[in-house]
Amino acid sequence: MKKRLIALLVILGIAGLPALAQSYYFSPDVPTDLGGTTYLPWEVVRYDPGTFSLRLTFPVTAVDSVHAMCSGNWLLSVETPEEIPPGSGALYDPRDVILYDPATLLYTPFFCGAAIGIPDGSNLDAAFLRGDDSQSLVISFDVPTDLTAIGGGVYDPADLIQFQPTGAGCNGWLLAGTLVDASTTAPPVAITSDVTGADRRGSQVMLPFDVPTTLAPPTYLPGQVPFWDTGVLVFGLFDAPPWPPDLSSRMDAFSFLPDPGEVSSMHVDKSSITTGDLTITWTPSTSAGAEDYGIYEGSIVNPWIFNHTSKLCTDAGTALTEDITPASGNRFYLVVALNPDMEGSYGRHTSGTERPQGSSPCRAAQGLDCP
Repeated sequence: MKKRLIALLVILGIAGLPALAQSYYFSPDVPTDLGGTTYLPWEVVRYDPGTFSLRLTFPVTAVDSVHAMCSGNWLLSVETPEEIPPGSGALYDPRDVILYDPATLLYTPFFCGAAIGIPDGSNLDAAFLRGDDSQSLVISFDVPTDLTAIGGGVYDPADLIQFQPTGAGCNGWLLAGTLVDASTTAPPVAITSDVTGADRRGSQVMLPFDVPTTLAPPTYLPGQVPFWDTGVLVFGLFDAPPWPPDLSSRMDAFSFLPDPGEVSSMHVDKSSITTGDLTITWTPSTSAGAEDYGIYEGSIVNPWIFNHTSKLCTDAGTALTEDITPASGNRFYLVVALNPDMEGSYGRHTSGTERPQGSSPCRAAQGLDCP
């Protein structure tokens, strides 16, 4: 029975739909006092409910879009032509998306706007990957932009359009349609409103605006995070962080935390500390979005069902080991990666389907974009 138990001690992680807690990244368009600290346009700020903190500083004049990737890398675009880093000789255009690798401190081209056919004078105001790091890139422009030359149309500043990668470097992108057509939403978004950042959770696409924008009602203000739900076709308010009431600044970039990913392996031993306890250890999540881990316990029954429930909902982030007291009988265990908003994948059943979320979950929502 011991062999059977250990064989079923599989570790895993979960991810999914919008959560009640809201943690995300953004950049202000001008120096902005938030929570008693002034944040600058070249900085990436993290917001956890009620708390602002500095996450990253880029060597640019202003960040125009930002996206946190599963790998731990970042995507960004800039408001004006920039040499990044200064003195490198590498010039980037406001039509480009740039990849930054914090491990190597290298900046490389990810989406070369001019070569792809983005006209001069258009500035990428939003950019994010729709799924994991290999999926389609969604962008938005600051002015009406004509892409008829590459098989598209004329896109308004609140539209979101998609490009599919073709595997040919920063020039290898193919226009692949519209994710949000702001002229056909109900109500439509005025052409005078510009989306200044974007990201998605499930069917909800976040659309912070540059100016107060009335959508039948209410009016969404700069600094708030409204969304358009592509499933039920309605607008709503995702979050309204404490923002300067004089509307003197706005969010000029927006990104969710990466989904927590999956724990690929684990090991269970008898505890060397307490007789009868088990020591569970595991490898880090496959995603940079994992900030903590939860342990689930279930009973082994015949016929087999998944009946796991949360046993422990924190590992203090980096220990990757916990001693637990098992319940009586034959048990199995899963380890699930977490961030403040959601769980990652619990892994896959032998049938190839995702294991179900446990009862009394550590996070109500689940995100599966990061493998």
